[in-house]
Amino acid sequence: MSKSSGKLNIINQNTYEDLQNDNKESAQMMLRSAKNKNMHKKEQQCSLLDFVILSRKQQKQQKRVNRKRRPHLIIARNSFIYQPKRKGKTRQNLKIHISRLKRIIRNFRRTKQQMSDYHNDVNHLEATFRGMLIEQSNKQKLNVKVEDNLSNQLDMQQNVIEPKEKLICKSMQATHQIHSRRFRSYCDNCTTKLLKELTTRLLNDLERFQKRAYAINEIKARAHPRLVVGFRESLARMRINKVKLLLLAIDCESCPTKGGLDDIIDELKSVCQLQLVPYCFSLMRRELAYALHKRAQISCVAILDLDGVNDTFQQLLHELHEARQFYKELTAA
Repeated sequence: MSKSSGKLNIINQNTYEDLQNDNKESAQMMLRSAKNKNMHKKEQQCSLLDFVILSRKQQKQQKRVNRKRRPHLIIARNSFIYQPKRKGKTRQNLKIHISRLKRIIRNFRRTKQQMSDYHNDVNHLEATFRGMLIEQSNKQKLNVKVEDNLSNQLDMQQNVIEPKEKLICKSMQATHQIHSRRFRSYCDNCTTKLLKELTTRLLNDLERFQKRAYAINEIKARAHPRLVVGFRESLARMRINKVKLLLLAIDCESCPTKGGLDDIIDELKSVCQLQLVPYCFSLMRRELAYALHKRAQISCVAILDLDGVNDTFQQLLHELHEARQFYKELTAA
């Protein structure tokens, strides 16, 4: 049989039509490359409306419409936020650890609230007894013995209250007129505007340097911090002679119980005087937190490294000396 036999060319009519359609589609398709990637697009004819310049007002309206059509990018923004993974163990039922100082402060607050409630009850009883006395005297049915018994009862109640509230009243009393709840009696210097500005500038610079060090090498930055926050950390650094400057808030909560805030502040001041470390009372707790870009209130900041802020530190020491002299003149009067 010859190779050019016609028997193999016989196909079905439907198959023949399908093959012709496939050849037409393949002829219409074009390869997309950098040279002819836009050749498959139809050219749009321009009109005179394309050359019309819109007014400024119309352009603003068109921008507003386009801005409304723009999709929300909240998910995209949140996806780029860096959320560091927590290191160490993660417990299912985590117990919140409360420090010894916090426990003492809470107990003092509870007793203070109980004493205030007790005072309110006593005042209410005294008012009711006085009302009864006035009513009975008006009716002329009161006897002198009732008054004596009432006065004895009130004296007994006051004698019960006195030993319990001695501790609280001691914290309420101010040693001088300049002291108040916003400027406690443990402060040794006045707060001036320049002193506040210098302290805020010093803390801002040190916080910026510390963040930069964390970004470069977190392990080295943790080993050599520029500053530490809190009474416990400050006392630990004071015991190893690492503190160059101590900043204390002027409005710490009064807690005169044993091991409370007043005792810790006195201990910090005595250690600073022994080690010849300058300490300053310039900002409130909220202002210290604002200077260090923190949310929670800060009562104490210990500065460990002064590289890069030596000029500000010297100006602060000079202003602190003047503020301390001014405080002595006010208290001596």
